Formats: sequence, structure tokens, C-alpha cells
Amino acid sequence: MSSALKLLKMIQKEVIPEIEEHMDELFAIVADKNASEQDKEELKETQQLHKDFKDILKELEEDELEEDEIVEWIAAIEEMRNIEEE
Repeated sequence: MSSALKLLKMIQKEVIPEIEEHMDELFAIVADKNASEQDKEELKETQQLHKDFKDILKELEEDELEEDEIVEWIAAIEEMRNIEEE
């Protein structure tokens, strides 16, 4: 499997669904009207992260990422996975 395809699958099948699940949880907290400023800020940051990964997908689909960028993104996602597992 090419690294571009690996990254594409990682983002589509793991990263974006996890981000969307987290956003749903944050929306529920904010909708309760008991949300702290920290909760609201976390929601904004999560929404930005979601947008960033959607942009990466678009760049992948349009073949705009260099191989070294793809490898760096794969490494970053794998690092995030390891942090979550700890």
C-alpha cells in the first residue's frame, strides 16, 4: 500500500470519526449551557482540527502532498494513537 493511500485510510477511517465523536460530546456539553470557557475553546479547537484534516484529505485526493509530508503526517497520527493508548 502506498503511503498516500495509507494516510488517506487512516484519516478517513480513524482520525475524522474520532474527531467527530469528540465534537459531538463537546456540542452536548455546550448545549447544556453549563459549559465553561475551556469547553467552548476546546470545541473551537476540535472544529479547527476537523477542518485541517478535511483539508489534508483534499490535498491527498488532488495529489498535492509530497511524499515526505505524507510520511510526516502518518508519523504524527501514529504518535497521537500512542498517546491515547497510554
